[in-house]
Amino acid sequence: MKQSEHKIWNERMAVLYDPDAFITKTFFLIRWMEMLRLNETKKALGRVDGRVLDLGCGAGNLLQKLEGNVVVGCDLSEQLIQLSHGRVRGQKNFLVVRAEAESLPFPDNFFDHVVCSELLEHVLDPGQVMKEIYRVSKPQAQIIVTVPNERLINFSKKAILFLRLKKWVAGQYRMSDNMLHQWHKSEVLPGKLINDWKAFFRLKALRGIPAFFFPYHKMIQFETIKPND
Repeated sequence: MKQSEHKIWNERMAVLYDPDAFITKTFFLIRWMEMLRLNETKKALGRVDGRVLDLGCGAGNLLQKLEGNVVVGCDLSEQLIQLSHGRVRGQKNFLVVRAEAESLPFPDNFFDHVVCSELLEHVLDPGQVMKEIYRVSKPQAQIIVTVPNERLINFSKKAILFLRLKKWVAGQYRMSDNMLHQWHKSEVLPGKLINDWKAFFRLKALRGIPAFFFPYHKMIQFETIKPND
């Protein structure tokens, strides 16, 4: 799939599998877990000064919670960008831009903090996205990456389908039977991600959400390694 084709396809998926509905209109346990992911991501950032990038900001559910001198939300989907605009409208230190994660419209060494939450599994080239995160980050910038645990999620979905609970669990969200067959382009494994990028990102912490031994999401905290660090 070419990048131009992916842009059209991604917009179609964003409409079909509205991430805002997933976070706000599903079964209460899913809503709780998603809010936990958002809150724990913000908590992991700690005290924030300088510029913050929310890469793959989606509908702005996390973006609206972030703090910083300048907070930038970036997403490929026009529909999701409009939702993000609505969530941060009137806040002077927020900016929302539409751009491809593989080719960011920001200068080198620009951001003090970068959040990339539930994005890498959607893109054509996760490695190129990591390169761009590295490029736009300052030395010793704080990087927070979260990825879904596809195996646990799809195991849970099989149980939900077997028990005929899909409609009840999904609520007002259009839940897929297996997201790897739908909007997710690949499975992102935290161990491989950490190992592949260890020369560029220093691992600070790895944790599971909601718990390490029951991780529907994995959160990785990095610090950029650049010359003269």
